[in-house]
Amino acid sequence: MKVTIIKEKGEKNSNLISAILQLILGIILVFNADSIITTLFTILGVIVIIIGIAKFIQYFNIKNQLKIENPQILYSAIMYTAAGLLVVFLSNFIENAIRIVTGIWLLFIGLNKLGNAIAWKTKNHKYFLKDLVISILFILLGIYSILAKNAVLIFIGILLILYSLIQFLNYFQNKD
Repeated sequence: MKVTIIKEKGEKNSNLISAILQLILGIILVFNADSIITTLFTILGVIVIIIGIAKFIQYFNIKNQLKIENPQILYSAIMYTAAGLLVVFLSNFIENAIRIVTGIWLLFIGLNKLGNAIAWKTKNHKYFLKDLVISILFILLGIYSILAKNAVLIFIGILLILYSLIQFLNYFQNKD
């Protein structure tokens, strides 16, 4: 018995659009990853500043219309605005801090796995080589993450490009 799967034309087109969008995002991440994070933090900071300004407006509306002082709204307005300004002006610092913390975390995992590998070696266990290779990979990834800007985003971009190319191949192979 032969089973035939029939896909709607709209589903095929959405797969093609998805592949195109993933390819574009992958290319942006590979070739412009350093400005992506800074831009995202800047946008996030502007959104938080807008929320702070809205809180200021809310505070003054309540104060003028109802003649009620609500210091909680004023404090939150000040905090939102200050946090937004910090995120906007420190976006490069935040991006670097995330990169360094991620690299240190990967180094820590690699060194932990290296300790496990050494423990396996003393017992002549079969897991020694596997843990040794994994630990070296984690240590190298940690060092690379610390030294290279946005290594993780570049890697994700490469994966998105490869996945979109696979989707393109599937789309054109199954084009009936």
